[in-house]
Amino acid sequence: MKLPEGIVAYLWTATGLVSLVIIVFGIYWSYKNGQFDENIKYIIFNEEDGDAKTPPHEHGSDSATTPKSHNP
Repeated sequence: MKLPEGIVAYLWTATGLVSLVIIVFGIYWSYKNGQFDENIKYIIFNEEDGDAKTPPHEHGSDSATTPKSHNP
């Protein structure tokens, strides 16, 4: 089946626009439902988890840069 001349560009444009609308709607929905809440880490983790709440680059120790040996 051969498509009419120039229709492919319009199909790609329409597909791109629909994708952008879906992405924007998804981000809006996420924002409205609190999905970007930074305090979620306090709900997921508790005090017994220790430093699991902080990212590895903020631990303050050099354990992330030094390789650990796995000797049995």
